[in-house]
Amino acid sequence: MKLHHRHHQRGFTLIEVLVAIVVLSIGMLGASRLTVSTVSVHTTNEHLAQASSLLQDSMERIKKSGYANTNPGTVTDDYGSDTLSNYNPDNIPNAGFDYSKYKRVTSIVANTPATNMKTVTVTVFWQKDKQAISASTILAEK
Repeated sequence: MKLHHRHHQRGFTLIEVLVAIVVLSIGMLGASRLTVSTVSVHTTNEHLAQASSLLQDSMERIKKSGYANTNPGTVTDDYGSDTLSNYNPDNIPNAGFDYSKYKRVTSIVANTPATNMKTVTVTVFWQKDKQAISASTILAEK
């Protein structure tokens, strides 16, 4: 008479558990790096959107004023601790942006590039002037 021992394995061995933990850890590390990268890109895009809004606002107001109503010179708008909800000059759309970290410099130069023309350059700075976006346009006398 033969005795057959049936041995059924239940659960996982310690080695299998350790291998699963290592594989899961590697996957989670990759996912966390992706999350950090995504947050960084989002922050950069948010800064660009806010700076672009300030730049476009200034350009539109100057274009609307026309050649005769723009005076040569440089004007700096340092938003300090103001937020858009507190600061609303001449129709900046109230989109809930925080403009406290931005500085806008508007420069108007007469007779450039030719007589009876003005070159307008608007530059918006952020991150303590380490980042900037700029645009220029030319106004002509009619």
